[in-house]
Amino acid sequence: MPDDIQIGDACEIDPAAGPIQATDNVGEADRDVLLYVNAWCGDCRRAIRFLDEYEIPYRTIDLDDHPEAADIVEALNRGSRSVPTILVDGEHVATEPSRAELAGIFGIKEEVSGGVLGRFRRAPS
Repeated sequence: MPDDIQIGDACEIDPAAGPIQATDNVGEADRDVLLYVNAWCGDCRRAIRFLDEYEIPYRTIDLDDHPEAADIVEALNRGSRSVPTILVDGEHVATEPSRAELAGIFGIKEEVSGGVLGRFRRAPS
């Protein structure tokens, strides 16, 4: 990866090609949540479902649509092109997180019912 690529430059890797356009979901955000994903990735779909369920606004950059973004993902993950790679306010917070890890990152309390294969639900406030 070139030394001049910085995490904050994630949307402008190749100035000649123009900025990478992240896909936004609907809503106003308190924090800037960015997911590097692949459309075929089950873990990516699970993370997106979680964010949608809790109405957490986010942006996505699909590595299939923007292969130049893979340099950033690989730099964040010690050379591995692992997705989803999640940044919050420009800080790398998780790669391939579990649902419990996502809940912790976003301060959401959930209860599990039905044992290991049970369903998650919002914990009473």
